[in-house]
Amino acid sequence: MDKNIIKESLVKFFKKHGNQSYTAFQCVSSIGLRKTEQADVQSVLNELVQELFIEKIGKKYSLRSDFIEEIVEKEEPALKEKEAKTVTGTFDATSLAKNMSFAYVIMDDGIDIKISAEDTLNAYHRDIVEVELIKNKANRRIGIIKRIIERYSNKFVGTVDYVSKKKLFICDNLKIHNPFQISGTADNLKGKKVVIEIDNWGNRLMNQLPSGKIVEVLGDSGLPEVELLAVIRDFDLPLEFPEEVLKEALAIDGKITEADIAKRSDFRDIFTFTIDPISAKDFDDAISLEELGEGKLRLYVHIADLAHYIKLDGEIFKEALNRGNSYYFPKKVLPMLPEALSNKMCSLRPDEEKMTVTVITDFDNNGAIISQDIKESVICSNARLSYEEVDLLFEDKEHGLDENIVKTLNLMRFLSQQLYKKRVQKGYLSFDLPEVEYIFDDEGYLVDLKRSQETDSHRLIENFMLVANEFVAKRLTKLTGTTIYRIHEEPNNEDLMKIKDILKFHKISFQVDENINKTWQNVLKCLPTEEYHRVFDRMVLRSMKKAKYSTAHIAHFGLGIPTYTHFTSPIRRLCDLIVHFQLKKYEFHKALDEVGKNDLSSAAVFNYAGIATKKEALADESERAMEDKTLLAFMKKKVGDEFTGIIIAFTNSAMVIELDDLPVRGIVKYMSLTDDFYELYERLKVVKGRRRGRVFKLADKVEVSVDMVTDDIYFSLKCEAVTKVHKKKRKKKK
Repeated sequence: MDKNIIKESLVKFFKKHGNQSYTAFQCVSSIGLRKTEQADVQSVLNELVQELFIEKIGKKYSLRSDFIEEIVEKEEPALKEKEAKTVTGTFDATSLAKNMSFAYVIMDDGIDIKISAEDTLNAYHRDIVEVELIKNKANRRIGIIKRIIERYSNKFVGTVDYVSKKKLFICDNLKIHNPFQISGTADNLKGKKVVIEIDNWGNRLMNQLPSGKIVEVLGDSGLPEVELLAVIRDFDLPLEFPEEVLKEALAIDGKITEADIAKRSDFRDIFTFTIDPISAKDFDDAISLEELGEGKLRLYVHIADLAHYIKLDGEIFKEALNRGNSYYFPKKVLPMLPEALSNKMCSLRPDEEKMTVTVITDFDNNGAIISQDIKESVICSNARLSYEEVDLLFEDKEHGLDENIVKTLNLMRFLSQQLYKKRVQKGYLSFDLPEVEYIFDDEGYLVDLKRSQETDSHRLIENFMLVANEFVAKRLTKLTGTTIYRIHEEPNNEDLMKIKDILKFHKISFQVDENINKTWQNVLKCLPTEEYHRVFDRMVLRSMKKAKYSTAHIAHFGLGIPTYTHFTSPIRRLCDLIVHFQLKKYEFHKALDEVGKNDLSSAAVFNYAGIATKKEALADESERAMEDKTLLAFMKKKVGDEFTGIIIAFTNSAMVIELDDLPVRGIVKYMSLTDDFYELYERLKVVKGRRRGRVFKLADKVEVSVDMVTDDIYFSLKCEAVTKVHKKKRKKKK
């Protein structure tokens, strides 16, 4: 019998008889199976023990006590009647869902609803669902999906496979676990990446597979360009601009006349340059710095004036609303705006006059702000610099930069360091988490990975952009009834206490300050080694709420800034573009025909903030999906290779290992450790062997080999040899 069916039967059996214990043989007979199927039942029982659903004491199995409590509360009519409540949210499948475990419904308040697998009602990842709450206490909610309100999509992307003469579709999305039957023809398509359209959603509980017909063949699975196209199709991203958008972009006259310059502040004679990644083409910010005497400095942050060319009621803006932001993939960018604008007309390329909006900030000799202003302007960038060549200067290496640039950059670095110190004093949280740099060959295959630390050049641009963004947020707060803020709410005190307990177990302590920002700074400061930073910086970051766009005037906790927005990247972010339109209307008093006749009312701005947040999440998820695909393909070539790493996290079924030589994470399943039965102690994040007492802790150094690469990277732990305990054979009675 299929193991999934056995598992489903056992889950239902233990939930119904949770207060009793049973041997494996008793389980076989209780769910109506034959003695010959005991081996399969035993295997499934072991899985359920590993998943912490049941526990084994001696030879008998029983439902864990926390599940008994959950089921009692779930089935108690009085409680159900008292606490029942229907809510709507987004279904989020997990990797455990394929093992008949749990999924979640994502809620706006940050407290998600836990859903048992048998209560999912055939929902699929990202569907909008209606949930009946059956338990609602503080940070713990449990529910049953009662209705699927809206399918996220009726199209899926995946690969065709032939199994026992059946033509099946295997979805790329790892959160879609079951295969699909292919209705219609699929001849000679094995191994091809395709798009299917669902014509029957099936029934998961009745073991009826969904089915769909192939509507598009993308190409051979595994080719970089095909895999990228698969992600674009899976997330329904706009690959091409509509004809009317391109037509409108080409019709824009980008020529800057003397009449245009006369209406603006002329900064063409100020020494100006851009600093961007070496591969960048859309330069939306440039910087200048002047000495004013007595140690005072004047900083200019010039931002491309997209709102001069785009109208609120135009086709380009409609498409910007649809896209929400630019999407960045290996070897491919899906820009928010047509390249005629983003890479050419509005890009602050060197030796070209450009329309800009400039924030001017005067600092005293201690880096404190004396005054600030904002102007419509025109500039002419003198140079295009990369982060790499600026860092060569800052690291006292051979750089090839001219004297004027060197002098300005050194002054900028001094100012940036002053600003950074002030940010830290205000509560700025700095995480020691390197980004991953992907290195590809000419055909788009990943050939290497390395950790990329934040450098002085990156920090310089960041500090200067923060100055401009904060000022614009304050300005629009005074001028408008409603603007878009970039907000980051305070984390829960409960999360802080959890981290405190874990650090205490590691004999690490930190000081709790009256200022919550200072306290979290102390958490990051107390970590003694790079390994601890790799673990706990990430843990702290996960405990934080996600930053988002909102019309609510809430501080940005992570930055330690009470009033903040995004203004400096209008080429690639919707929020920034909306902020520029608001500046046109409220700061520069442009007429409706210059801005566009679409409304900038409170209701409209509120809607734009919601779109910006939603599209940002879409960009994050799609870019991460492509990175995961690329990484899995790369690591398949490493099967059998040995590495050192550290334990960075624990799940209910596995420890998560991050390698030292490669910025790669994979898992070691507890059930693969044959020397003992290992249990997770959730509060302290410790795994301990039940019999021998071997302990695994966060930040422990381990040696692993790459065992398998499928939906994840699976490692084998290279343990010290453990003497196996053999039971003595009983002598047969004569």
